[in-house]
Amino acid sequence: MKKLRKILDSITMYRVVLYALVFLAVFSLIFSAFDLLSYSSFGVLTLSLTILLVVCFLANLFFGKLYKVAVNHESSLITALILFFVLGSPSNSYEWIGIAYASIIAMASKYVVTWRSAHIFNPAAFGVLVVSLIGIGNGAWWIANVALFLPMLFAGYLVLLKLRRFELFFAFFVPALMLIIINTIAGSSFTAVAWTAVTLYPLLFLGTIMLTEPSTMPTSRHMRLVFGAIVGLLFASTFDLGFISSSPHLALLLGNLFAFFVTFRVSTRLKLVEKTQITPTTYSFAFVPERPLKHMAGQFMEFTLPGVQLDSRGNRRTFTIASAPSDKLIKIGIKFYNPSSQYKTKLMSLKIGDEIIGNHVSGDFILPQTSSVPLVFIAGGIGITPFIAMIDHMLATDKRYSVDLYYFVTDKKELAYQDVLKSAQKAGIKINLRIGKDARLTDDDIKKHSGAHFYLSGPPGLVSAYKTQLKEAGIKTIHVDLFAGY
Repeated sequence: MKKLRKILDSITMYRVVLYALVFLAVFSLIFSAFDLLSYSSFGVLTLSLTILLVVCFLANLFFGKLYKVAVNHESSLITALILFFVLGSPSNSYEWIGIAYASIIAMASKYVVTWRSAHIFNPAAFGVLVVSLIGIGNGAWWIANVALFLPMLFAGYLVLLKLRRFELFFAFFVPALMLIIINTIAGSSFTAVAWTAVTLYPLLFLGTIMLTEPSTMPTSRHMRLVFGAIVGLLFASTFDLGFISSSPHLALLLGNLFAFFVTFRVSTRLKLVEKTQITPTTYSFAFVPERPLKHMAGQFMEFTLPGVQLDSRGNRRTFTIASAPSDKLIKIGIKFYNPSSQYKTKLMSLKIGDEIIGNHVSGDFILPQTSSVPLVFIAGGIGITPFIAMIDHMLATDKRYSVDLYYFVTDKKELAYQDVLKSAQKAGIKINLRIGKDARLTDDDIKKHSGAHFYLSGPPGLVSAYKTQLKEAGIKTIHVDLFAGY
């Protein structure tokens, strides 16, 4: 399991989803070629997949040029593959046109059906709904097939493991499964109905691949769980209004609409105004947003960087916002390795005045509402950034918490944000610097703060090790901020 997590942590979340879909597509085509998939012929599946990939890719390029924004090639490929598994197999010329039309509509929805430049609906679900309404396609959701159950289970598990969205999945899955069983159990055994629901309804595909899309779900944990439950109940409901009837894609789109109303969502251009080296390997970047952004101290944001060549990790990354919510600048702290990815190489080459795209502010790694509970911050390396935002927020608002910060670095030269740490000390925050490869959090350190809330941020290995240590020591409240796959 640790090796699997390490591999997943080295890959961006979008790339994991893409690989999972490619994995499923390969199995589908192989099974179809050997007549193991009782749905459509190998030739029809291959041709429809080719059309979807080409049209989505070209449509994405066209709309990106039209709206003068950076194009995410991963996005077009992911959308094409989702449409492949959701759209019905074409049986006439209108339906062949329909799959191309669904591709164009899906990609257009990301640019046209937006609010503050942030898209509202899952693109694939939106494309399927439109072609269904005009009668040139339908949502067959043929991925729900007994032959593909095990590949789907494996692919879905990897996506949930990477995104750490098991709670969201089960908030959707349990209500949906229970309602399906209630509606269909008459005259059948519970086990048989449950098995049918899991294998012949697209619960796994929608719940792992589509529901978990970051940009169309709520940003807070509680609202995400409500979102999952809403989609699950709508998924299992049956209704027909004449012009529209219940379907998995409609359930997801209605859930997206709920997420839109409970989430402040914005996509904006960010202009670089400052680039400062703060350690031998770490730089601070400060941007002015074109539109006002709302965030809470400790949250992260997705950054899309134009001009990054296609590589194994794409042109999108999530970084913690290292500035306080009251700061007019959006700041991020980035650690550079040698060699660096194409993304980081391009980021380092940015000049003052250059622009990138920022969107999807999210994260539950935030300060508690009450300041009465003592807090312990444990940071490893560049994992100090959310704590810098929190400390800046405390200093800016005069809201005082009892805070002890343990900051682990392998070399004294790698101590970042020393100016903020000095200000924090003057304000009464206790700074505990742990320097060297052998530096550790001791059991005595933990005993000093037995009633505190612990916050962990840093490399996956450090966070995982200290989380285990804290649990063994009986610490009840542990908040984790894993920055994996940058």
